Amino acid sequence: MDLWNRLRGMATTVPVERDHLPKPPGPDLLRAAGDALRGQAVTGLITITRDGDEGLRAATADTLGAWPAPTWMAVDEELRERWWWAPVWTVRVAERIADDSADLLRLVVAGCHHDGWIREATVTRLADHAPHPAALAVLALRCADWVEPVRDRARTTVDERVPVTGAALAVLAGMAYALRARRHGGWLAERVERALRELPPDGLEPLLTARDHRTRRAAYRAALAAGRLGQRQLVTAAVRDGDPPIRAMCARAAVAVAGPDELRELLASRTALVRAEALHALTTAGDPAAAEVALLDRHPVVRATAQAALRRAGTDPAARYRRLVTGQDPPVPAVIAGLGETGGAVDAVPLTRWLAHPRPRSRAEAVRALRRLGAARPEDLLPLLRDDSGAVTRQVVTSLRQQAGGLDPAMLAGLTAPDNPPYVRFAGYRLLLAGGAWQRVVTDLRLLDDADERLRGSARADLAMWLHRQAATTYGQPGPRLAAELDRLTERARPVLGERRVRLLRFHAGLPVEVNRRG
Repeated sequence: MDLWNRLRGMATTVPVERDHLPKPPGPDLLRAAGDALRGQAVTGLITITRDGDEGLRAATADTLGAWPAPTWMAVDEELRERWWWAPVWTVRVAERIADDSADLLRLVVAGCHHDGWIREATVTRLADHAPHPAALAVLALRCADWVEPVRDRARTTVDERVPVTGAALAVLAGMAYALRARRHGGWLAERVERALRELPPDGLEPLLTARDHRTRRAAYRAALAAGRLGQRQLVTAAVRDGDPPIRAMCARAAVAVAGPDELRELLASRTALVRAEALHALTTAGDPAAAEVALLDRHPVVRATAQAALRRAGTDPAARYRRLVTGQDPPVPAVIAGLGETGGAVDAVPLTRWLAHPRPRSRAEAVRALRRLGAARPEDLLPLLRDDSGAVTRQVVTSLRQQAGGLDPAMLAGLTAPDNPPYVRFAGYRLLLAGGAWQRVVTDLRLLDDADERLRGSARADLAMWLHRQAATTYGQPGPRLAAELDRLTERARPVLGERRVRLLRFHAGLPVEVNRRG
């Protein structure tokens, strides 16, 4: 029995169940649903195919045509489940597909049916509607179908009956790159890549402006490989495109052919690598003024390029930063960071002053700069463990971890008090863990049942890792104070850790392992 007769044969079978479909959803719901489209709204699509008039069906198909690939992938799965709610309409729509009387919306929604025969027949009919984005999206989905006959028919249809060019290629590409991670998703992506290589120059334009960034990426790669982009296009993409990899690849190509004016325009790019490439080209061509300005760039890779250019020109960038640190009140974060990158021990005093900078980012840069210069003194940094900014506190922790053994454990334990902000508590926890093996174990035990999920989870995971990997090589035993606290805490931890782990902990700490004081 061929495919079409099999579908017509469904019409002779009267389903035992009736349809269980809701009222049709409004078009506004379908337009606004996006990736969150689920449940009754998806089932409502089937209702529209059955009960909606011709105008509503056409409008709904257009709405579906605007959906991005992730939405289609989610709705495809949901529709397969929801079609079980419409056994009677399944029979009728199968008959219409066989007789070639199903319109676009009915084909699109039936193309996501759980019955493989219906999906296979649908892809053949959808080829007649191929310019429509909704038809193309379902054809793309079926090219990665889990059933081989459906998959093969969809691929044959795309190869033989769908013009893989222009706007159609843009739709197929968006779907192809989203589907590529699936088991059978590679075929369509390869087909799209081949089409991109074969396109005439004007055929790439719709893809260079496609909404899907993966499609634009592939189009730019193809255009660059074929040398199809002019200097103006390269510079514009390097500065304005929303995708960082596109900006970077176009910048590399633009720098190779751009003149000074275009290179200065590239310095306005949002991508640090683009700015660095343009700056290197400008300074190599003999424009040290660009390097002077770029010393204040917000990104370290651009500052490093500027600093290297000034050194090649015989100028010390640290001297420039020193003038700015003392001349600006207060200096911008890039000045503080730059002095830390280029200065020396003599710069510790002016940098320490800006630990009290009014801007959190500048305080964080001051901490980082002092660490780079080897001038991070605990007495200067400890007050910042309670800073209003978590970014500043994290930089302080990074600076003090190597010196944590010399810090006051009681002070650090105070940071973990429940009334402190979570980032302050975690800063104290991290420094306590760096204060020695037994201080680490005691800290973890204290927080095993903490109300903060992050601290509680971190303490349990760290203690388990210590027992598994490091306990056997911790040869020293805790002093009297820590031993007494370990004795108490291990008993309290029995309900959380279990008998075996508690016995193991007590063994490594040199405590009696047979004691079980549950009362």
